[in-house]
Amino acid sequence: MNVTLTACDVMQSDVKTVHPGMPLVELDRAFIDQQVGGFPVVDEGQLVGIVSRSDIVRQFYVEQSLAEMVSDYYHQVEMTVNVPKQSLVEIGDEVGERLESLHVKDVMIRKLFTVPVSSSVQEVAGVLTAHHIHRVPVIDERRLVGIITALDLVRLLSEGRATADR
Repeated sequence: MNVTLTACDVMQSDVKTVHPGMPLVELDRAFIDQQVGGFPVVDEGQLVGIVSRSDIVRQFYVEQSLAEMVSDYYHQVEMTVNVPKQSLVEIGDEVGERLESLHVKDVMIRKLFTVPVSSSVQEVAGVLTAHHIHRVPVIDERRLVGIITALDLVRLLSEGRATADR
């Protein structure tokens, strides 16, 4: 007997979410406390985005590049304007201050890939691989009801609940 597992069968239904107004400092703490790598972002009951640790790292590099560009610009015009060069420590402080002022909404991914609860496990795996993502929110009539991670699918294989056979 070949039973087709659905998203509803394998999803984690106790989904921890974050609000778009949460400061990044609190988000970083939530990643550590919850021991997860990403959160769905929910505002007034609606799924509005998804945020992961890599989004914070990406924003860090953006902020660092911006700070360095400003420093390089002032270094180039230093010949005509008496503007002191920033040290690496000053650039780091500036990046840190800017990161402290950012919120989840500033770094979250707004283009969402979701699956309905009735999706087969193969369809879920297809969404993860096609879009190169590690987690996918599960929805029921536009309401977040769960999440499935790539690790959840690996766990299915390791427990023998699904096979890789075609």
